[in-house]
Amino acid sequence: MASRHALLIATETYADPALRRLTAPGGDARELAAVLSDPAIAGFEVTTLVDQPHHVVGEAIGEFYRGRRRDELTLLYFTGHGVKDDDGSLYLAMANTRRDSLMFTALAAELVDRAMAGCPSRQKVLVLDCCYSGAFPAGKLAKASTDVHTLERFQGRGRAVLTASDATQYSFEGDAVVGSAARSVFTRHLVAGLRDGSADLDGDGDVTVDELYSYVHERVVAEMPRQRPKHQSDVEGRIVLARNPRWALPEYVKHGLASPIASDRMNALEGLKRLNRVGNDVVRARTTDEIRRLVEDDSRTVSAAAREWVAEGEGPVEPVAAEPATEEVAPPKPAAPAGSGTAGLAAPAGAGTAGLAAPAGAGTAGPAAPARPGTGRSPSAIPAGQRPAQPKSARPAGPLPATPLNESERALRRRNAAFYFGSAALTLALVAGVVAAGVPAWLATMLVVVFAVFVGMGLAGLRGQSK
Repeated sequence: MASRHALLIATETYADPALRRLTAPGGDARELAAVLSDPAIAGFEVTTLVDQPHHVVGEAIGEFYRGRRRDELTLLYFTGHGVKDDDGSLYLAMANTRRDSLMFTALAAELVDRAMAGCPSRQKVLVLDCCYSGAFPAGKLAKASTDVHTLERFQGRGRAVLTASDATQYSFEGDAVVGSAARSVFTRHLVAGLRDGSADLDGDGDVTVDELYSYVHERVVAEMPRQRPKHQSDVEGRIVLARNPRWALPEYVKHGLASPIASDRMNALEGLKRLNRVGNDVVRARTTDEIRRLVEDDSRTVSAAAREWVAEGEGPVEPVAAEPATEEVAPPKPAAPAGSGTAGLAAPAGAGTAGLAAPAGAGTAGPAAPARPGTGRSPSAIPAGQRPAQPKSARPAGPLPATPLNESERALRRRNAAFYFGSAALTLALVAGVVAAGVPAWLATMLVVVFAVFVGMGLAGLRGQSK
């Protein structure tokens, strides 16, 4: 399994008094770190930075993305304040950030974007639980809109971005804070969906980025209508963030398996096959066990369908071909003529070696067995220890069991039987007519034979459709 790395950044205390008065993030980042590092859930290698200055965080982000492989999964999470200056540039506020010197005391979003662009990983996840503000000086109008346009700032191949919000909720007039924001619940639902597996919306045992966003968005909007999470993704395939640690068979499958009605169990079997096709290894193992149990179901239809699935999964067993003989053997000499006292004996195959042809019967002289192609000697002339192994026939010994006919085949045979009986009746009427007309006896005999053939074919059809 490819390695998985997460860098979590949280800032709760700020040197700037105005930033301190804003809503500060709680301990959700620490809870997220615990969930992501749990090997039974996500198995990330997690690094957490709390209340660090911008240069420490910037260096950590650079190291985080440097030297990654294409198949590695990276997750960068930031919770705190995002500040947009009057030129529209976005900065992530750190512990030492001052609003009057964002360029030198805050982490520019542009630098994070460039670090992500230089990372060869094809699966980069960025999660921003930010409360955005506009750092507009008093008496000066903003040159940019109040929207942050976070998704546009972090576009790129191989990236998936989740944001708790995408609009400025504060502005400043001097040291006065103008505006208010709802308490962020984004990370709390993020953690809950991963911890108990409730974000596994399709029940396949895995929690993907898309599923997690849908789960969080629905709950955040229901709890805090003013907060609108957003999401964008430009990756090949899907990004699996975690396993569902509490995965169990869906209720409809459980009820179907427990139902006394065969059609319900058949529906449950179809559900098990779908889960086995799309689920992870845990789901496949559980559904395979359940399908194998259905092989012994008392319904022939359910049992046959389960047996067919199991047979397809195991696949046919290919016979092992015998290796060709490599021994150089001289061509055998003709067998001694019958009656010479050596009947049934082949000439010696080589110096000092006598090859015996199998006798045709006890006390009866028989011809030597034909030589095997490519070996120059008969099968019986090869010592038992040197005979190549023969592949076992795929066909079992004894007669094959009759294959049951389906309803369409039975109907076809009934129609054929009716046709033959009808033809026999017409032939019988023709026989009566020609006999009454005094035709030659050979013609009447031929018509009687045709009549008997039609009757026989009709009876054969009736017997076949009853199998």
